[in-house]
Amino acid sequence: MRRPARNLLLAAVAALATVTATTLTLAAPAQAAGPTATFVKTADWGTGWEGRYTVTNGGPATITGWQVAFTLPAGTTLGSYWDATVSSVGQRHTFTNRSWNGTVAPGASVSFGFLATGSGSPTNCTLNGAPCSGGTPTTPPTTAPPTTAPP
Repeated sequence: MRRPARNLLLAAVAALATVTATTLTLAAPAQAAGPTATFVKTADWGTGWEGRYTVTNGGPATITGWQVAFTLPAGTTLGSYWDATVSSVGQRHTFTNRSWNGTVAPGASVSFGFLATGSGSPTNCTLNGAPCSGGTPTTPPTTAPPTTAPP
């Protein structure tokens, strides 16, 4: 290869490497997703199923307690559960961490499971008041008591 052609080739390779390095250097880091809770049916036998929620801390700060709440549709009932405590009002179930799995470091996850009868799946999931898919807490609408005039 002639020397000018070789120098031109080396210059092109160096320029490409510089552009590639610059592109990689200028790429912004991914934003933290924040905490999320994901659901999966781990078994289904027709008349019932086993479910698992995994709480993942995608944020920069340690979670020091979690609550996952969801609604089961009519005809689907909650059975036994593990790795959390539960309180229920109607079809709404709120699972709270145990003393040993409430602290979730950034990048870590914990899970809990339960059995249910019926064919429905959880809906309206919240994690510490925010949507399970991440985001800001939802606030219930404010309602004023109805005003009535005395008779």
